[in-house]
Amino acid sequence: MKKILLATTALVATTGFAAAEMTWSGSANVGLKYSDNGTTTLHEEIDLGMTATGETDGGIGWKVEMGLDSSNADSTPDGGADVGSVHLSGDFGTIKVGNVSSAGTSIGLPDVGFDTIGIDDAAEMGRTAGGGHNLRWNYSMDDIALDVSTDTVDDDMAVAVKWSSGSLAIGISQSAISGGASATAASIGTSVGGFAVNVMAANHQTAGLDSVGLSASMPVDGLGTVTFVTGSNDTDAKSSWGLGFSKALGGGATLAGAYGSANGNDVADLGIGFSF
Repeated sequence: MKKILLATTALVATTGFAAAEMTWSGSANVGLKYSDNGTTTLHEEIDLGMTATGETDGGIGWKVEMGLDSSNADSTPDGGADVGSVHLSGDFGTIKVGNVSSAGTSIGLPDVGFDTIGIDDAAEMGRTAGGGHNLRWNYSMDDIALDVSTDTVDDDMAVAVKWSSGSLAIGISQSAISGGASATAASIGTSVGGFAVNVMAANHQTAGLDSVGLSASMPVDGLGTVTFVTGSNDTDAKSSWGLGFSKALGGGATLAGAYGSANGNDVADLGIGFSF
């Protein structure tokens, strides 16, 4: 009887696992990072993510994801676990619960470098009010995408709407802290051939946090994609800018590097990233 019970338990468990598809994915990078404060560091980072997906008999899709992160700057290690999130999707869109970012972060610019050098931070400073959220809803209809998020503990909220037509994309977001500051951000982008340009601006209720920025990218023989990013805000004494390249090497490897100035501080990096 004991053997039968164990076999039955194993069969039930196996059947449960078979109902879901489980995958692992990740990324890693290694290279050098420089800042004119006198430091050049050897940087290494690994991000590993687990995703399980399935669908109910009623057609409701579900997904569970979480991750593990580790990094080393010279001999100083750092690491942690992503607390993860649970997703439900159907005709109603997608609902995400757990470790989700504010909908206001959907308005932004790309950065440059193999591990990024932080130039986009200057342009994005005033785009959101409040911190991380734990509930997010996405819904798309034709050319319009709606994104809403909230912190169910503090009642902070953010809403973003994006419209796209061909190569043109326009987005706007509004976020607010319950009983406190609010922020509005907008972006517009387009592409012609291989050339792409994006512009964003943000207005924050708190003085000194208004920001603007621009990015432009194009393919260049021998360098892959070359991207220029610039941004400024009312807090930094100087505008920030960066110029970088990203070239696919095949096999999931990408060589990338950048040089720029972050609020008057020279920054650069050069390294290889991997995706798997």
